[in-house]
Amino acid sequence: MIARRLHLALRSMALIVVVLARVCLAQDPPLPSQAPHRSVLVLYSSNHEGASLQHLRAALNEALRRGSADTLDIQEEFTGLDRYNGATAQAQMKALLDTRYRGRPKDLLVVVGPLALDFVTRNRFLPGVPVVGCLIGAPVLQRARAIRPDLTAVLPERDPLRTADIMLSLYPGTRRVLVVLGASDFERRMTEVAKTMTAPFAGRVAFEYTNDRTLEQIETRVRNLAGDELVFYAYFRQDVTGREFSASHPLARIAAASRRPVFGLVEEDLGEGIVGGVLDSASHAGKYAGELGLRVLGGTAAGSIPLGPAPAAAPAFDWRQLRRWNLPETRLPAGSLVRFRPVNPWEDHWRLILAVLLVILAESLLVVALVVQLKHRRRTERALEGSELRYRTVAEFTHDWEFWQRLDGTFEFLSPACERITGYPAQAFLDEPALMERVVEPEDLDRWRRRQAEALAGTCAGSFEFRLRTAGGELRWVDQVDYPVRPPGGQLAGNRGCIRDISERKRADLARKQAADEIRMLRDQLEAENTFYRARIQAIDPSDELLGGSDAMKYLLFRIRQVAPTDTTVLILGETGTGKELVADAVHRGGRRSQGPLIKVNCATLPVALAESELFGHERGAFTGAHGQRKGRFELADGATLFLDEVAELPLEMQAKLLRILQNGEFQRVGGERVQKVDVRLIAATNRDLGREVAAGRFREDLWYRINVFPITVPPLRARPEDIPELATVFLRRFCQKLGRPELALPNSLVQAFQAYAWPGNVRELENVVERAVLVSEPSGLRLAEPLAAPEPAAGLRGTLDEQLLEFERAQIIRALDQVQGRVEGAQGAARRLGLKPSTLRSRMSRLGIVRA
Repeated sequence: MIARRLHLALRSMALIVVVLARVCLAQDPPLPSQAPHRSVLVLYSSNHEGASLQHLRAALNEALRRGSADTLDIQEEFTGLDRYNGATAQAQMKALLDTRYRGRPKDLLVVVGPLALDFVTRNRFLPGVPVVGCLIGAPVLQRARAIRPDLTAVLPERDPLRTADIMLSLYPGTRRVLVVLGASDFERRMTEVAKTMTAPFAGRVAFEYTNDRTLEQIETRVRNLAGDELVFYAYFRQDVTGREFSASHPLARIAAASRRPVFGLVEEDLGEGIVGGVLDSASHAGKYAGELGLRVLGGTAAGSIPLGPAPAAAPAFDWRQLRRWNLPETRLPAGSLVRFRPVNPWEDHWRLILAVLLVILAESLLVVALVVQLKHRRRTERALEGSELRYRTVAEFTHDWEFWQRLDGTFEFLSPACERITGYPAQAFLDEPALMERVVEPEDLDRWRRRQAEALAGTCAGSFEFRLRTAGGELRWVDQVDYPVRPPGGQLAGNRGCIRDISERKRADLARKQAADEIRMLRDQLEAENTFYRARIQAIDPSDELLGGSDAMKYLLFRIRQVAPTDTTVLILGETGTGKELVADAVHRGGRRSQGPLIKVNCATLPVALAESELFGHERGAFTGAHGQRKGRFELADGATLFLDEVAELPLEMQAKLLRILQNGEFQRVGGERVQKVDVRLIAATNRDLGREVAAGRFREDLWYRINVFPITVPPLRARPEDIPELATVFLRRFCQKLGRPELALPNSLVQAFQAYAWPGNVRELENVVERAVLVSEPSGLRLAEPLAAPEPAAGLRGTLDEQLLEFERAQIIRALDQVQGRVEGAQGAARRLGLKPSTLRSRMSRLGIVRA
C-alpha cells in the first residue's frame, strides 16, 4: 500500500515537472518594468577565468544578489592587466571604460586583485564611487586608501600553521615535512616567508623545500618517503628547468606517487589528492567581499569599515583521502567539513528506487533532458558571447597575434597583429586555415603539427617556439602559447592562442653565441700559445745555450743574474747572431714572472700599417678586415714579459706610443675608446748604436732613456775565441743527431781555423758553418763545405783603434774584478792589481757600463 501511494505521488510530481518545463520553454520571465535600483561594477585584474576566479565570481555575485533588498545590476570587466599593464595599455583601458560607463552612474565598485586597484587609483576611475577590494594585500590597500578614502577591503588570510598543527596532531610521530614549492621568483619568495613562519617548529620538525627540483625528482622523493615524513603541497607552477604547469597537474602526479599523506594550502586543491587542512578559499573571500559591498550599499561609509580578514574558515578534508590513509573522522578537529562523501541510498532502498525510476523514466526522461539541454545551451551561448566580446576588446589592443581556433582547425577570431607578424591579413587565415601550414618553415612543420594536435586536444603545456616565413619572404622566430577553451559545462570548445614575434631576441641570442664562440676560440688559442711558450721557456737552460767559460761570458751571466729577479727594463745590445734572444729568455726565466709567457715581437718584421694593431690590439670594425676584437702583444704580456727585438726598427710614430705605455702602463686598442692598463716587464734588443740613431733623428731620445735602464752587451764571438771549441763541439753533436749522421770528430785544424776567423755573423754563422760541414762530410772526418775567409789581425778585432782599445780595457777590468770577487779598493782590490786609483777605476767602470757585484 505504501509503495503504491509513493508511486502515485512521484507520478504526479513528474507531470508537474513536465508542465513547468513547457512553460519555461514557451517564454522567458518578463523583464522588470523599470531599471535596476542599484548598479555595481566588478573590475578583475586578469582576463582569464580559472577555477579559483570562477568560485570567487559565483560567491561574490550570490552574496550581493541574495543579501540585497533592491534589484542589483552587476556588470563585470576583465581588464587583462596581469598581462598588459604598461602605460599604453592602461591608457587604452581607461579610454574604453570611460566611454562605456560615461553617463551610467555606479553605486559600488568592487576591485579584485592589486592590479585592478592600482588602475582605479592611478587613473581616478569613477571618482566618488565607494570601493570594496578583494584579494589585495594590506600594504597596497593602505597606500590606495590615502588616494581613495572611500575604500574598504577583505584582507587575504593564509594560515598554514593551523594546517601544520593538524598534520602533527594526526601524525604525532612526524619528524620531517616535505614542502612542495616551485622554482619561480614568486614561489621562492613564498619559501622565504614559510621559513620564517615555521620557526616555532624548530627542534621538533624539519622542513624540506623543493624549489630546486624538477617535477620528476619530486615524484621520486615522495615515492621513497619514510614513515615519519609528510607532504605539504603549497604551490607549484614552474620547476627548476623552467617548465610551467597548470594548476592541478603537478598535485595530481605528486599525490598519486606519494607513499605518505599530502596536505594542502588552498581549497581548490581539495579533491585533487590532498587530505585537507585549514584551506584558503577564493569562495570564502568572494562571499565576504559581497557582504562588505552590501554594508556599503546599505549606507555605511566604506572608509569607516576597518580593513580585516574574512572570518576563519572551518577545516576541510577529502573523504576519499581519509579512506586511503585510514584516518577516522573522529580524529579530525571539531567542526571539520568532510567532502566528497558518497551518497549511496541504493543499498537500503534499491527495490523502491528501481520501481520509481521505471515508472517515471518513460514519461519524464525525454522532457527533463530537453529542458536541461536547452537551458544549458542558452547559458553557454550567453557566456560565450560575453567572453568573445571581452576577448576581442582586449586582443585588438595587443601587440601580439591573438587567435581563437575551433576544434576542426578553423578560426573563430584573429587579432589585427596577425598581419604585422606574417604579412597576411587576418581574413586570409579565416578564408583558408591551411595557410598556417604554408607559412611555417618546412624544417619546423612536423613539430608544429604535433603541437597543433596537442593544442586542439587540450593537452599541451608551456610555450612553443618555431619559425615562419612572411608574405615578403622574411624569416621570423615566433613564440606560441596555447590555452584550452572550456565553457562552464567543461567540454573542450577549442584553443585560444597567442603568438609573439621574438626575432630580435633570437638574433641577439645568435649574436651572443657567436661572440661567445669567438671568445672561446681566442681563449683556446691564447692558452695554446701560452702552453707552447711556457714549455719552450722551461726547456731552455742558459747552461745549454749560453755556452762558454770565457771572462766575457762569465760577466754576461753575472749581469743576467743581477737583473733577472727584478722588474727592471733591460736593453740587450750586440751584433747580429750573438744570441740576444737567448739572453732575453734567460732574464725572463730567472725573474718572478717566469710562470707567465715571454711574448716576443720582431719589430723589423712588423708591417707599418699593422704595427699598432699588433702591439696594442684592435676592436671589431676598427678597419677593413677587423672582423672581431683582438688583443695586442702588450695585453697578452700583462703580468709577464714582452721582448721587443730589433727595437730600433720601430717607426717614430710607434715609438711615441711605446713611450706612453712605458711611462704609465696605459694604452688604447685601435678603434677603441676605453683606456687599458697593463703590468708588463720590457726587454728590448738591438744591433744598432742607439746613440747614433738618436743623433741621426731616427730614434727618440726620450724613448732611449726610458729603455736604457739596465744595458747588457752580448760579446761578439771574435771577442771570446776560447769559447769556440765548446760551441763547435755542441753544434757538431746536435746536427749529427738531427741529420741522422754518425758522430764526427772535430779536428784541431778546424778549431784553429775557427778561432782565427773573424765571424762577422757570430754564433749564428758558426752554427750554419758546422751544419753545412756535417752535410758534406764523410764518416771518415769532418770537413768544411767551403774555405773560411783569411784570418784578420789581432784575433779578428774590428772597428777603429779607439773601439779596439775600449774593448781591450773593458776585458782587462772585468778579468781583474772576477779575480778579486768584485772588490775595488784595498790591498786585494782590482785597483791595486791594475795600478790605478780606486776613484779612477770607478770612473772608467762607469764609462764602460761595468757594474761590480
